[in-house]
Amino acid sequence: MQIDFGDVLRERHRWALEHKEKGGLMMGCYSAMVPEELMWSCGVLPVQFLMSSGDYGESQAYLPPYVCDCSKSIFEEYVNGTYSYLDGLMVSHVCETIRSLAGILSVRRPDRFVHVFTAPAGNDAGARRYLKSELIGLGDKLQSLGAVPMSEERLEEAISVYNENRALISELYRVRGGNPGSVEPEEVLSAVLSAGIMPRPQHNQMLRGFLKTIHQGPEKTGTRIILSGLLFENEVAGRGNLFSIFRESNALVVWDDLATGMRYRFERIEDLEGGDPLDRLVESLMGPQPAPLRSPAEGKAGQLLQAARDYGGEGVIFLIPKYCDPILFNIPTLTQILKEHGLPALCLEVSGSLPEGQMRTRVEAFLEMISGSPFNV
Repeated sequence: MQIDFGDVLRERHRWALEHKEKGGLMMGCYSAMVPEELMWSCGVLPVQFLMSSGDYGESQAYLPPYVCDCSKSIFEEYVNGTYSYLDGLMVSHVCETIRSLAGILSVRRPDRFVHVFTAPAGNDAGARRYLKSELIGLGDKLQSLGAVPMSEERLEEAISVYNENRALISELYRVRGGNPGSVEPEEVLSAVLSAGIMPRPQHNQMLRGFLKTIHQGPEKTGTRIILSGLLFENEVAGRGNLFSIFRESNALVVWDDLATGMRYRFERIEDLEGGDPLDRLVESLMGPQPAPLRSPAEGKAGQLLQAARDYGGEGVIFLIPKYCDPILFNIPTLTQILKEHGLPALCLEVSGSLPEGQMRTRVEAFLEMISGSPFNV
């Protein structure tokens, strides 16, 4: 049976509606830096917002013009009824815009639950105690909405399900990195994106089946690149311009550091013999965070360099959403470090759909420049 995660994205509301029919709750989320395991253990399905296309007309009355399309898209679909099935909204403090958006939506729709979740910046005993109390309080709030009471047994089961999901996604990236011609980049990104909108047990089953369908034929040759930043979902599900240009230019995506890709909380929650699962979740949330706001550029540069070493990357293409300050702040440091190590980079500003003409010219020139000059540091 052919498994197409693109269909999951195109029918993005189906899974939440099925979960609701079974009596479950749905929580709209933005970013993976929210305690999804806790929500799932309480019978709440975390539903990551996906990018919608449109003119975002209604948001103009509430949001300034210099905010990203992500925020405009969330606002539009949250207030126009597209996500009417949600029981609430939970965002992580990945940027000031999203934090402000949560406040605006709580006023615009006071009938809905809105929660801003942020793990402490520090990592000491006091910070861990604080975060644990926050998680317990969140469990109580979810229960007041009608969720199942939090328990160690259910949380342990949820952690196991999510750890398996991370392991399967990591295996998919390993297979793609070893032979990037064996699976299209859209398929990989669709697989990761779909994890945020459907129950993880079902997603795990689909991933296991999908991995079996990947045929390891002769290794495909081409210019090996790494993607970093953020790529909007309509470019993935809609077979956008970027990947068409890659194919026509014989470019191979060997790894990605996209907010909607491998950066999606792929680090498993460590096992602690006899330990409280809530303590393990705390340790995970206190660990390295993928968002630029909470992750030093030097560390991110190290990850990109290591990926280039592991998979023969020849260059990095940064996809920068318009008006995304956290990513923009990191770019000068990232590109300088990569340059010092001989790894060239191209920065592309994205806003909704990528304009084909200018993008094609820049991408093709970049690929021509780096082709045949492998990264050796």
